[in-house]
Amino acid sequence: MHFCPVHIYAFVLFKTILALAGDGRNEITVGAIFYENEKEIELSFDQAFREVNNLKFAELRFVTIKRYMPTNDSFLLQQITCELISNGVAAIFGPSSKAASDIVAQIANTTGIPHIEYDLKLEATRQEHLNHQMSVNVAPTLSVLSRAYFEIIKTNYEWRIFTLIYETPEGLARLQDLMNIHALNSDYVKLRNLADYAGDYRVLWKEADETFHEHRIILDCEPATLKELLKISVDFKLQGPFRNWFLTHLDTHSSGLKDIYNEDFKANITSVRLKIVDPNPFERKKTRISKVDQILGNQTMLPILIYDAVVLFANSARNIIAAMQPYHPPNRHCGSPSPWMLGPFIVNEMKTISEDDVEPHFKTENMKLNENGQRTQFNLEIYKPTVNEPLMVWTPDNGIKRRHISLDLGDSGSTQDFSVQRKVYTVVTHYEEPYFMMKEDHENFRGREKYEGYAVDLISKLSELLEFDYEFMIVNGNGKYNPETKQWDGIIRKLIDHHAQIGVCDLTITQLRRSVVDFTVPFMQLGISILHYKSPPEPKNQFAFLEPFAVEVWIYMIFAQLVMTLAFVFIARLSYREWLPPNPAIQDPDELENIWNVNNSTWLMVGSIMQQGCDILPRGAHMRILTGMWWFFALMMLSTYTANLAAFLTSNKWQSTIKDLAGLIEQDEVSYGSMRGGSTSLFFSESNETDYQRAWNQMKDFNPSAFTTTNKEGVARVRKEKGSYAFLMETTSLTYNIERNCDLLQIGDQIGEKHYGLAVPLGADYRTNLSVSILQLSEKGELYKMKNKWWKNHNVTCETFHEVDGDELSIVELGGVFLVLAGGVLTGVILGIFEFLWNVQHVAVEERVTPWQALKAELCFALKFWVPKKPLRISGSSDKSSSRRSSGSKQKSRSKTAS
Repeated sequence: MHFCPVHIYAFVLFKTILALAGDGRNEITVGAIFYENEKEIELSFDQAFREVNNLKFAELRFVTIKRYMPTNDSFLLQQITCELISNGVAAIFGPSSKAASDIVAQIANTTGIPHIEYDLKLEATRQEHLNHQMSVNVAPTLSVLSRAYFEIIKTNYEWRIFTLIYETPEGLARLQDLMNIHALNSDYVKLRNLADYAGDYRVLWKEADETFHEHRIILDCEPATLKELLKISVDFKLQGPFRNWFLTHLDTHSSGLKDIYNEDFKANITSVRLKIVDPNPFERKKTRISKVDQILGNQTMLPILIYDAVVLFANSARNIIAAMQPYHPPNRHCGSPSPWMLGPFIVNEMKTISEDDVEPHFKTENMKLNENGQRTQFNLEIYKPTVNEPLMVWTPDNGIKRRHISLDLGDSGSTQDFSVQRKVYTVVTHYEEPYFMMKEDHENFRGREKYEGYAVDLISKLSELLEFDYEFMIVNGNGKYNPETKQWDGIIRKLIDHHAQIGVCDLTITQLRRSVVDFTVPFMQLGISILHYKSPPEPKNQFAFLEPFAVEVWIYMIFAQLVMTLAFVFIARLSYREWLPPNPAIQDPDELENIWNVNNSTWLMVGSIMQQGCDILPRGAHMRILTGMWWFFALMMLSTYTANLAAFLTSNKWQSTIKDLAGLIEQDEVSYGSMRGGSTSLFFSESNETDYQRAWNQMKDFNPSAFTTTNKEGVARVRKEKGSYAFLMETTSLTYNIERNCDLLQIGDQIGEKHYGLAVPLGADYRTNLSVSILQLSEKGELYKMKNKWWKNHNVTCETFHEVDGDELSIVELGGVFLVLAGGVLTGVILGIFEFLWNVQHVAVEERVTPWQALKAELCFALKFWVPKKPLRISGSSDKSSSRRSSGSKQKSRSKTAS
């Protein structure tokens, strides 16, 4: 079908007439004030009224009057406002927060014209609320926004230490609740204003990295400034792994971070924005995207909020005007004596209308105003601005919940997220057996392969479960607190400064350490006990039966016996009573015989000292006195020997009187101490138990000092001082040293209960994953296997000794008695052999036989045990003579005669 020019002109004329004549609906004039650079906000404003007019609400048609502000001039703003009112506007939108004056709100309050705001502004005071009764603001209130940030940081992120950086007073107001987390304690929350570093932002980032050692930064700045700030922070490694940023501006996503985002940005950067209504998946997609569609699709806050402000006013005005026919337009000048009648009703309707009753729908979720016209209900979307990835949603009523990501995320996921790549953890530790040690052949390895120990195995297992890489950092000590400087050292220091991400060794979980670092669940349970020296058993003495008397006592006894023997012989020769006839049958003998010769006197002395007596006794009184005194001496010596022997038997094995900590406290011969500044000394110093306090006071008073710098030094001191020093240490290290040193022992039971755990910086988000993995290793028995590997498997074998009671003597100690017996028997046998050979020689001479014949005859007779009587002659020679007797027989006869 073809149109001629006449038809075209007629059609245009018809449309013009319709436009001039109107569509029969009531026209509602609406005014808006924009600044010259707010073109996107203006386009969204126009689009909103275009969509509202297309719906033809209750025969209403909205006409807009727009005015522009070149500068922030309060006088000019007042003139523009009055001009709009003179044009009969039923509402005034704007201006944005660039306006420093509230003149529009005051004029609207006087004239009864609804005033709609759409930008973040500082909270109004109570008096200001009275002057702004006709004003409503669809932008979130800063107080609720601050509460949202508080819940995100404190509840979800669990940040306790961070730095707050703000640019504007509004930005500071958004962070006011975060400043109350620790009441502005400079050790936890550091507050900085960007204006103080406007000359050079590098000073700010250098301070954050080198002075604060900050790994968590909360930044509130305008999107135009954000890109430059983050780009400079890269040079100070603030965008490295394990760094965390939270950007609080609601337009962070429009700052163009994607333009500078690269692999240098490994930090975890999150931000928030107003949650828009999820699109209807069944809605027909537009084939042509206009510029205003792109503006609204970018989710920039002000264009979206002015759209919602238009929808809110249009629906509220529709409801009020439809209910209060006929329509009465507002007065047309600022100085009107009475305000517009419908204005307060429209404002009240805007405060109470439901988001389900508006058309078109709001762009943002959860639109609701309070009685002061402030928006206290809104939803925030937590997302990653670098890759536009939604994470969670915050709502005022339900807090934070996981975001259910739809299939249509626009360009989400099109950019690689460098913050989720495999991380390399720096694990800080120190040399301590058996937790962390150098391999014997460490020269053949490089990197972390040079080390071995329980901590090395534990980190290796965790890296397999959590899929991370790691490298070791070695320091001196676990971490001691200096109360004078209020500083930590060792592992704790590195974690506070964020130079390492995990601390592992024999690191005890204490309340003081938990105030500066976080701990995982324990991987080992332990206590405190006493390490002492175990004296080796004294070598057994074969002549232990001689020990009841000193050597000089034995010498004096032998000497006394010799003297008494000689004195007895001499005095006996002086006594006439001791001279008797050799043969009692002869009444008048020619000679007398004294039986107290050296042999008999010696036999009497020995028999007396042995308590055996003798078959011959003295006759004279003085001899009997002398014998009685010797018997008294023998009785005293024997009784004393017996008593001392019994005492020696009960004390021949030393037993320590120290059985536990109480015994250690009560004695004063053994000093004791612990590692200075360690968790063991902290346990005693802070305990309220009486015994523990006494022990701590005694440890402080010992001179020289009983404290050591390391556990290794304490163990070495116990071994060096050989029983005069005891060391209080954790049972795990104590057991390890006892297993490998045979001269060490544990005294008493375990004191208290302690735990070892992995330390991480405060608020580290990977602490939970580490704890879960440790629990998994425990349930699988891996922790038990690792402990057995490093505590039980060793090449040291201690010699075991048979422990006997103190009142018993072993065969070794009584061996000397058997040796004396054997020596006496051997001496008697040797003397008997010599005497036998001497008698054989005499028999051979007297019986005129060869010595061999005599020896053979005597030996054969001696072996005949069943023959009780011996003949006078036993040799078989031809010149036997019955008159001869062997010399042995003669001697026997003489002996009998003498008797």
